[in-house]
Amino acid sequence: MELACGTEFNLTPALSMLDKVVALQSELLKMPQAEIVTEHTFTPGVYERKIIIPPWTVLTGAEHKSAYRVRLEKGTIAVNTDDGLKVLTGPCEFPASAGMQRAGRVFDNEVVWVDVYDNPDNCADIAVLEDRLYVVPEYGLGDSRTELQKAQIAYRAFLYRLDLKDSEVDEVVSTSFGSKQISEDVCVSVARKMQVKCEGELSWPVGQQQL
Repeated sequence: MELACGTEFNLTPALSMLDKVVALQSELLKMPQAEIVTEHTFTPGVYERKIIIPPWTVLTGAEHKSAYRVRLEKGTIAVNTDDGLKVLTGPCEFPASAGMQRAGRVFDNEVVWVDVYDNPDNCADIAVLEDRLYVVPEYGLGDSRTELQKAQIAYRAFLYRLDLKDSEVDEVVSTSFGSKQISEDVCVSVARKMQVKCEGELSWPVGQQQL
């Protein structure tokens, strides 16, 4: 049997949408975070989580454990849905499936996005609700992040900003706690990167938040 392969034949499996969102989330967590306002509303049997997203923000959301509804109250956003990538303009409302994790890009006006969940026991504990509704990422969800999680994200953004790796910083820091001799090339590299980045760039890109 002969197998003929054209030049475009590719054995690498295509990434799923979830894989792409997770990869994007990892990159966005290296960047300074957008100032996204989160509001929580409770009515009998219903919990609504509203986020107000600034213009030109790129963001990802947490994976959802159960089905829910989305109400886009205001603005335009490009986002992945159950029916593929779409550009949505509010006001509109649509159902969302369990297992969905979104990535979105806001245009030149702020977006008001509301997730609407069944809440049969009228739970008002945000930590409990987040654990119940989402696969909470390592660095937490929006305004519920701990100070440690915020510090970890800020540190990742610092390294990204200076084009540094953890290993480079660790080698510099380790000299303060032992007799290890730091190599001159690493010291010079770190110093140059810090000088160039800190003096040459003042504006920071917008980063990742939960959708």
